[in-house]
Amino acid sequence: MTSRGRRTDGSMIKREAEDRHGEKSYFGHPLAETPRKGRYALVLLGICAVAFAGVTLTLVMTGRSLVWDTDGRLLYFPFMVAEGEWLRDIAASLLAGDLAIPLYSFDIGFGADWLITASGNSNEPINLLAALCPPEASEWLYDTLVFLRFYLAALTFSFYCFSRGRGKGATLVGALCYVLCGYVLFWGVLRHPNFIDFSMLLPLVFMGADKLFVGKNPLLLIVSMAGIFVYSIYFAYMTCLFLLAYCLITYFAYPRERSVGDFALLAGEFALCLLAAFALVGFSTIPMFITLTSMGRVGIVRDIAFFQTADFYESFVSVLLGNHEAQNASVLGAVPVIAILALFVARGSMHERERRAWGCGIALCLIGALVAKVGSVFNGFGYPTDRWEVIFGFCAAYAVVLLVPAIPRFSALQWRRLTALVAVVAVWALAYAFKEGTLLGFATVVMFAGIYGALALWAFFRRRAAGSSPSLPRVLTERCLRALLILAVVANATVHVGLFMSPLGSSYYKEFIRAGHVWGTREQLDLSSVLDQLDDTYRINRTDTTYGRNGSFVHGYKGFDFYSSFYNQAADDFRQSMGLSDDVKSTMFDGTRQRAALDYVLGAKYYISSTEAADSIPDGYVKIADLGEAHNGLSYELYETDRALPLAFTYDSVVTQQDYEELDLVQRQELLTRALVLAVDKAEGTAPQFDTKREQLGVVEAEGAAVQNGRIVVTKKNASVTFSLNGRAGCETYLCFEGLRFRSMPVSDAERLADEPQLAYATNPSFTPTKTCWVTVSDGVRESSFEIATSASPKYAGKEDWAVNLGVGDDPVTSITVTFGGVGVYEFSELYGATQSVEVIRENVEHLQEGNDATVAFGSNAMAVSVEAADSTVAGENRDKSRYVFVSVPYSRGWSATMDGKPVEILKANVGFMAVEVDGESHELRFSYVTPGLDLGLACTGIAVVLLSVFELGWVRRRRTMANQRGISEKEPIR
Repeated sequence: MTSRGRRTDGSMIKREAEDRHGEKSYFGHPLAETPRKGRYALVLLGICAVAFAGVTLTLVMTGRSLVWDTDGRLLYFPFMVAEGEWLRDIAASLLAGDLAIPLYSFDIGFGADWLITASGNSNEPINLLAALCPPEASEWLYDTLVFLRFYLAALTFSFYCFSRGRGKGATLVGALCYVLCGYVLFWGVLRHPNFIDFSMLLPLVFMGADKLFVGKNPLLLIVSMAGIFVYSIYFAYMTCLFLLAYCLITYFAYPRERSVGDFALLAGEFALCLLAAFALVGFSTIPMFITLTSMGRVGIVRDIAFFQTADFYESFVSVLLGNHEAQNASVLGAVPVIAILALFVARGSMHERERRAWGCGIALCLIGALVAKVGSVFNGFGYPTDRWEVIFGFCAAYAVVLLVPAIPRFSALQWRRLTALVAVVAVWALAYAFKEGTLLGFATVVMFAGIYGALALWAFFRRRAAGSSPSLPRVLTERCLRALLILAVVANATVHVGLFMSPLGSSYYKEFIRAGHVWGTREQLDLSSVLDQLDDTYRINRTDTTYGRNGSFVHGYKGFDFYSSFYNQAADDFRQSMGLSDDVKSTMFDGTRQRAALDYVLGAKYYISSTEAADSIPDGYVKIADLGEAHNGLSYELYETDRALPLAFTYDSVVTQQDYEELDLVQRQELLTRALVLAVDKAEGTAPQFDTKREQLGVVEAEGAAVQNGRIVVTKKNASVTFSLNGRAGCETYLCFEGLRFRSMPVSDAERLADEPQLAYATNPSFTPTKTCWVTVSDGVRESSFEIATSASPKYAGKEDWAVNLGVGDDPVTSITVTFGGVGVYEFSELYGATQSVEVIRENVEHLQEGNDATVAFGSNAMAVSVEAADSTVAGENRDKSRYVFVSVPYSRGWSATMDGKPVEILKANVGFMAVEVDGESHELRFSYVTPGLDLGLACTGIAVVLLSVFELGWVRRRRTMANQRGISEKEPIR
């Protein structure tokens, strides 16, 4: 590593604090004495424990755990438990002398890669502790790990401050501000605990960057960035943007002999370090990158406003001060806001280059927070998000570290200027509090004014005491100031979070599972007595999966329900091609919505249903067991049918996917009961004649809505339109929207558009549009709802086709009422009804069952399919008989197959699944799975480890050589 970092006058800047007596760091300020880190860490641990207890006090008092009932119960907790079981199984196989590493689970959704699906949920070093914890005690481990992350984030921030020569008192205050900011609290502690890992690693990345600036060992930068890459490609992308801004500010704000060559060399070294970090954990990054770029929702075109809404700007200061009602990452707290304001008036009281550098960083954060488009850029140009504002909390916390030693040096003029800025902020926040009329809004202003008043009084009396006596009273010492600030920071967060979570605020505490009940809630329903008796070559479907997403994974059966940020795009393509009205997100699968044809083809031999939803189970299922009461208070039952096909069976005829896509949403599922759909240009066979009938709709009544050409204009919330259709008895009845898009608008604009459809609609800039809306479809007996999202919504994933199944009735359905939950325009390319005969579907499936000659067995990362010879009366005819073995496991590049020991091509079939072509003879097929990119990733990791080891050995030798040379030089006599 070359030596760089020279002063503008040409003299070298000291790079290491060898004796720390008055020496200056690269950043130009005096280095404080090295704190006793062991003692500091213990003190920090105690204070963090008090702060953590304060912000979780409401949960403790109401008997709640830290497991959030949404992502905590459905994602983080079950995946943490599963990782513990996964690690224990690997260890057991190793001890048995037969190492097996499960990469694929047939129980996640339709089947999914375990490593990919767990990304962002459990793939972090801290969760490795789950391997040492009995599953029944996992709730307590979960809560403990939340605090451990909280504390480690404060500790790494402290290390960063120490590396820049900051004292332990100021650092302690700043560390508390850092872990009590909105990102750590509401994106981390109270929602997604693993998000805290990002705030824990970020200070280490910046420490590593500082080292690289002065020619020190880049290992810390490489390893900390590698940690973020392992944790999340998404957050690694954010970190690279943060690092770019950090390096530019550092390069130009601090003294250095700058030149084009120096800049280019430094940029190259940073790029090389990032590349090394990516390669070092290639076993994780490369498979994650391959999956991320394959997901359809990534890079989707969205409607993103450049600026935030008017309400956002009105509430901005109140949120900064601690108004958590918005659950916003912009929350900083009173002390950090005072520190930010102080940067503008503290010239001469703080180190000037530090003040300017961090003032510049905070200015960028403020601009980013005020411009909605920035949130989109940090989110990979997707929907705007405030997750990136962890950097805002980081900069504000460091501003506090700068403020603490500067306060005693403030002049009277500086105090007056600071007081004026504080007054402006207080008035802004007070105006919003009066507008909203909430207790938390007023408490925010009172706490802010009280903390600033206490700080100003301390400074006032200290100045008076200093002028009259050489020795200050103990209450006016700087140590007392630090204690006052620590108390203020903890009290500020405790009051604000407590008010927000309590019944006096939003009652947010109700969104957390009761302590001691998490394990049972994870399972929802005890299935241990029945699962062993069921045939595992079939699937289990559920009528109400929204409460038990990932339930199949938890219980260990093959199902349909799925929830994770990383998913198989082929499975989502299948869902969207069918117009499944389950969930608008690509990250959530909720089964088949009781569509009989899909249940039979995808192997749903069994159904779990609450007694309340039993009427929605498809025709042909009979009750075989009572399952008892679940944790949601509902009683459940188990049903079975003899119509379902196993997860592997044979088709005799095929059609192309192009033919499939020309059909409507309901005809497509009938086609799957007759022929295999292949993603090829040509296939032997054509689409058959369909019994499914498309029904024309007539408008019977429209209340609060106007049906126009290609759209429905809704002028009041929950308006309805009733359609007529002919209908057929013994059929599933569907209402289908294709190309459905929703555009929210003010009532007055909607009324004008309803009266004058020829008018062109112009966006109203003062209107805050609704981003999602529910649509409910009912035939008077049964109803079904689905949610649609605009392209500005975080939920939007391009899903615009919906086939709503109203089930089977004894009488034909002749009337359908659609209720629209939001005011605006609902545009569509097609709107129609459809009826599909249950008897015809049954006959089609029975034909497939009669000709089915395949059996399937599942193993670790593999499945074996035995195909029997097709029936034939002519000798030798079997050899030329073409068939296709269909396996309803999602298609993935990770799968490979052999037939009778020889490689065979896997075809993408039925949009999202797999098939292999065989002749009429008997065959043994074996499907094997390896995570796509894992082999390349492991090779990259191995090469990176070797190269980095060689570099580190060379670095150590070079340092020793330089040290020896310095020692010899010092011993030589002066001539």
